[in-house]
Amino acid sequence: MLLVRHLLRNRPAPDLLAPEFSVREAARFMRVQRIGGAPVADRGRLVGFCSERDLVWALAEARDPDRTLVADVMTADVVTCGPDDLVADCEERLRSRSCRHLPVVEGGRILGCLSLRDFLQSDVREREAELEQLNAYIRTAGA
Repeated sequence: MLLVRHLLRNRPAPDLLAPEFSVREAARFMRVQRIGGAPVADRGRLVGFCSERDLVWALAEARDPDRTLVADVMTADVVTCGPDDLVADCEERLRSRSCRHLPVVEGGRILGCLSLRDFLQSDVREREAELEQLNAYIRTAGA
């Protein structure tokens, strides 16, 4: 079975937001990094997650984007996983909580952040490998 650590291989350090960033700073950060959300860390520890949805809702509530802090709009009850968790279990965890991002944490340290897209791409790669194995079997069975 595939572990989360396999999905983290060769990935850069995760993009992190600070709780004292303003909503505007967070939106700019996400645009520059081309991400839909990021773990929020205080002194290297995970304290929340801020998504595009959190930022949009803050604006919909007519909050000032320069005075509203990430700490005020982030999700504090964050769904996480560890590097040795099974990918299939993590994907189910995301779906059951209606989340799109899953910070990977070990010993309080944020190792990475996976998105639903990462899990879907992993599923596709796994299916492609199975198909290739079946094709190879069929080719050798006919010989």
